Amino acid sequence: MKNVMTRAWEIAKDGAAKFGGKVKEYFAQALVMAWAEIKKGVEKLEKNFAMIETLSGSRNHKTWVAEITGTHPKFKYNREFIEAWDEWTGAKEFKLYNGKVYEVCNGGNRSYVKVENGEVEEITGGQLAEIFA
Repeated sequence: MKNVMTRAWEIAKDGAAKFGGKVKEYFAQALVMAWAEIKKGVEKLEKNFAMIETLSGSRNHKTWVAEITGTHPKFKYNREFIEAWDEWTGAKEFKLYNGKVYEVCNGGNRSYVKVENGEVEEITGGQLAEIFA
C-alpha cells in the first residue's frame, strides 16, 4: 500500500497533465482522493479478519486460541496455537482470519469457532468434524 502523500502527489500530477495548470493547484483535492483510496483499502483489509477478546486466564483456568489445521491420530485435531494480538489487565485479544477454524479456551471454557466475512461464528463439534471429514 502506498503512502497517502505519495499517492496524493501522483493524483495531482495526473490532474495537471490532463487538465493543465500547476500540480500544487490540484494537491488539496488529490489528498482527499488519496485518503479515500487508502480508507477503502483499509476497510477491505479489515474484513479479512476478526478480533476476539478472552479472559486473561489463571493457573487453573488457562486461556488460549489455536487454529485447527486438520486431524490428528491421537488428539483428534492438529492445533497451531496463536499468540495474543494484544494483552492488558484482565483480557487478551486474538486476531482470527477468514476461512479458518479455531478452538478457543476462554478461562477454561472451550469452544470451536469459524470466521467468515470478518464475523466469528461458534460451531459445534459435529460441524467441526464435517469440515475435516
